[in-house]
Formats: sequence, structure tokens, C-alpha cells
Amino acid sequence: MASVTGADRPRKKIQRKRQPVAPYFVALILVLAVLWVSALAGSGWKFPTPKLGLDLQGGLSMPLTAYQQGTDEPPTAETMEQARQIIESRVNSTGVSEPEVFVEGTENIVVNVAGDDIDETALRDVGAPAELRFRLVTDSVEDYSALEDALAEEEPTDEASETPTAEATETPAADPTETPADDASEATETPTEDAATSEETAGSGQAPTTEDSDITLDDVWAKVGEDAAATAQALTAAPADEATYALLDPFGELTPEEVSYLPASVQFYVPQVTCEQLDNRPPGAVQQEDIAVTACSAPEPAVADDPSLTFSYKYLLEPATVLGSDVDTADVGTDQANPNKFVVNVQFTGEGAERWGALTTAGLGSPVAIVLDNEVVSAPTIQEVSTNSTQISGDFSADEANQLADQLNFGSLPTTFVVETVNEVTATLGVDQLEAGMIAMLLGLILVFLYSMIYYRLMGFVVLGSLIVATGVLYPAIALLGSQVGLTLTLAGVAGFVVSIGITADSFIVYFERIKEEMAGGRSARSAIPRAWVRARRTILSANAISMISAVVLYILAIGPVRAFAFALGISTIVDVMIVFLFTHPIAELLSRGRLLNSQALSGLHTKITPATGDAAAKG
Repeated sequence: MASVTGADRPRKKIQRKRQPVAPYFVALILVLAVLWVSALAGSGWKFPTPKLGLDLQGGLSMPLTAYQQGTDEPPTAETMEQARQIIESRVNSTGVSEPEVFVEGTENIVVNVAGDDIDETALRDVGAPAELRFRLVTDSVEDYSALEDALAEEEPTDEASETPTAEATETPAADPTETPADDASEATETPTEDAATSEETAGSGQAPTTEDSDITLDDVWAKVGEDAAATAQALTAAPADEATYALLDPFGELTPEEVSYLPASVQFYVPQVTCEQLDNRPPGAVQQEDIAVTACSAPEPAVADDPSLTFSYKYLLEPATVLGSDVDTADVGTDQANPNKFVVNVQFTGEGAERWGALTTAGLGSPVAIVLDNEVVSAPTIQEVSTNSTQISGDFSADEANQLADQLNFGSLPTTFVVETVNEVTATLGVDQLEAGMIAMLLGLILVFLYSMIYYRLMGFVVLGSLIVATGVLYPAIALLGSQVGLTLTLAGVAGFVVSIGITADSFIVYFERIKEEMAGGRSARSAIPRAWVRARRTILSANAISMISAVVLYILAIGPVRAFAFALGISTIVDVMIVFLFTHPIAELLSRGRLLNSQALSGLHTKITPATGDAAAKG
């Protein structure tokens, strides 16, 4: 009887279980649908477009120059970096998209904001020192100089013969809104000096000096004349007679910078020193907290039906005992008595609460001026002692109240900055570079497709389809991020997307080379593709993980354009993994069920030509 050896036994065919591909395509369609619908909704159901950066669409560029009081030395690097962070936080709070804030040189900070609908005034305000001071009011007077100027323009033939009365008036009736709290545990000295005794400290301490300023107080006295100078320094009240008033006329010819060198009492009691001059003093004019200062309120309507006719209050203020650094938090609310009026609720720190309690104790029944930079924003009368909190009230709009709260929360700048100009940046050069970037990207796609067609033939169309689908995912994602979180596309970002084409192509090559290795061992495409995928996906995930780590580290450590490049690289890496798993592999699996991939002439997976970037050579 003949025996049958194992070699003679017929092989039993094992039916390989087909891997389902439909779930992959369904998941991809859902991703595309969600992205495109969200992007369309975010753009008002119009075709979504990415937000372009300053270099691509133009915008505003605002340089801020450090203005150090009393020294020619530039700020330290630590001071400039602290200021940059505060300014960046303020710019972000305005809602602009992807602002660029960086230190340039030793004393400049540059703010770049893209777009054509930017509020230039709000942008300028981010450079305000936001130095908050609480000062008891020594005296106040109405300043009608702006009103008189406006009336003189309307009636140029009528000479103003009446002299301003400049009589001391009561502080404007701003209802106090301080919140009652526990008694203060630390006392401060009750200011007892009147305006006349403040001249010693006010004369030298409040005048800012810079490299370009050679002005001294003696120069200012010389300009107004000996008689006017002596008369002004002797004033303890507004001049009562016309002769004295006329003698003080030279003070009306002083520049705001020259006015800043005058003692606080002279600034207050001389009627010719107007709020227009005081408001335009150099930054830091009332910064020094241990001296008396003079400051004005914001203009108020003098006539109900004509907002162009305004007047202001001029205040003589005592040294500040509570500062902005004593504020813990600030938020916007509405006045309980008038819900249409916005206020800023201020919560003090522990030490700040003690100082505020001491100030309200010392000034009970007196007005306290809340001074922000050079302006008195409010001057309510203290009706009761409070410690933990207070309210800043004024004629605020909602935006102005929010801006003030943000400035107090982010803190005052460590040094004063001056905004000379706000420059409009055109996108002419950026558009040319964008076109060059788009051409480079298109050229890269064409070269990748040609490369794939030469080495992988039919699979080259799989590569092309994968790149098209990747673009279909990336575009709405970028547009959606632009409309929802303010992501802007810059030239550096375009460069990142161009580089990502090569990374994506590398994933395809790794996969196809694994397939070639399996088919070189005698397996059919149907058998080779599942085996190749198991090996290739580990390599693809490892390579993309390294790219993602690099992008994250670069994004965290870098600033400006480099971060845009890192972000583009990171999001492209995520999309690359998604496309390989949800489109490239399922398409290859679907094609393996036919006979096309088994054809050496069509698939290119049997060829012995191996590209230099491949990780294995095809066997014969």
C-alpha cells in the first residue's frame, strides 16, 4: 500500500478574512463633513477663508519706545520682557487675531496686528502705563478753557473780555460706591499739608526727563518772566483781580512738557495752565506717588444738546497712599442705582486693604481721586470707612470699563512707553511671497505625484488622492481655527505646510516599500497589504510622533514666525496620520481585492527599482 507523505498532500487553501474598509471611509466622511460645516457656519455660511497674517494681508504696526524718567539708561532686559508680556496680554484681550509682540533693540517693543478693521485708539491704549493712584483731593476747580476756545471759534469777531472766575468749586458729585468692610488694621498719615507747602517736592519730582530734553525749571521760570514766576509761586488761591490774572498770561504759552516742570500748586492755581496742557504732559508726569500733583478729569458736556462744548475739572491732589499694585482683581459691573452705568469693581490685596482702610479713615467725608495715568477717572466722596474693595465709577462705555479692568488685572507696565506713530503695513510684498509659496506648494505636489507614478505607477494615483483629501481636511481646519480662535496664516505657516508635503509623502513611501517587500516574497497583493500595513504603521506612527514632538517643542520655545511654522508642521502631522489610516490604507486594501495590483506593469509593486528614500529593496 502506497503511503502518502506530507509533501504529497494537497495544500489546504486558507481563506483570509477580508478587512472591512467601510468604517474608515465613513469616519473620514464624518470628519470632512464636520470640518466643512463648522467652517461654513463660522464664516456666516459663506465660503470659508483663512485669516491671513500681517505679512499677507497688511495691518498696523505700532512701535513703543521706553521713556525712563530721570535717567538716560535703557531699561533692563528683564524689564522689557515683563513689559512685553503685559502688552501682549492687553493686545490679546482686545480680540485681535494672532498679534505679534516682540522686543526690538534695547528700548523698543513692536506690536504687529493684521487686518483692516483694527481700532487704532484701542491699539494705542495697550501701551498706556495703567498706573493707578488713589489720592485725596486738596482742592478742585472747573476749567472752561476748552469751552471758551470752542465759542471763540464759532464767534471769531467777539473778543473774550471776561476773565475766567476760576473759583474753587466742590468736587463733582460722584456718588460714592465703596463697599463697607472691616476696619483697616494699619494706619497711614493723614495728609495735612496744603497746596502751598507741596512746592518743594512737586517742583523736581514730577517732571520727566529724557535724552532729548534739556529743559529745567529755571528755564520755565525764565520763559514766563520774573514777575509772573514770583506771582504764581505766591498763589494759594485763584487770582482775584484782573491785573494779577493778566500778569499770569505767559503761562498759557508754555508747552505741555514745560508745564510738567512746574510745582503742582502753580499748575493748579494759575488759570492759564489749562487741562489741555496738563492732559498732554509727557508720560509719567503724575507717576511719582510721594508728591502732590495736579491732574484733570475727562471732558464733560457743558451744554446738554452740544457735546462739542465741554469743560473739565482740575484737581490738586495729595501724595498717593494706595497704588495699582495694591489691587488684587478687577471686574466690570453695573451701578446699583443706575443699571445702565458701568463700573469697575476693585478687590484689594491684604496690604492694599490696610492702606485703603487707612486712606478712607483719614479722608472720611472728603473726595478721593482715582487717577489712571494722567487722568482723574473718578472722584467720589468717602462716606464710610472700607478696606477690602471699592468701585471705580465714571462715564465708561462697556468697552472702556472692560479695558480698564484688564489693565488693572494685567498690572501696570514696569516702565513708561511712548507711541510715536502707528504705521499701516501693506501686503504687496506678502502677496508676492504668498504666490511664490503657493507655486512652491503646487510644484511640490506635482513632483511627489510624478515620483509616485514613476516608482509606484497605479499607486501614484492613491498618493494623489491622499494629498487631495489631506488638503480637503487642512483647509477647513485652518479656516475654522481662524474664525473661532483667531489663528492667522503667515508666510512661515505656508512654509510649514510646504515642508509637510515631504513628511506626508514619506509615510506613503514607507507603506508602499513594505508592500513591495511582502510581494517580493511571493505573496499576492491581497496577502501582502495586510502584513505590510502591520509593519508600516508602527514606523509611520513613530516617525510622526517624532515630528509632533519637534513641532510642540519648537512652538513652546520659539516666538513670532517660528511658532507659526511649528504650528503648521504640527497640524500637518496630525492630518498625515489621519489620512494614512482613514484613506491611503483602506484604498490600498480595496484595490488589493482586484487583480490590478498583481500586475507588474500597472502597480509598480513588483519592480526591482527602489527609490533612494525607500527603506528596503524589492527582491526578485
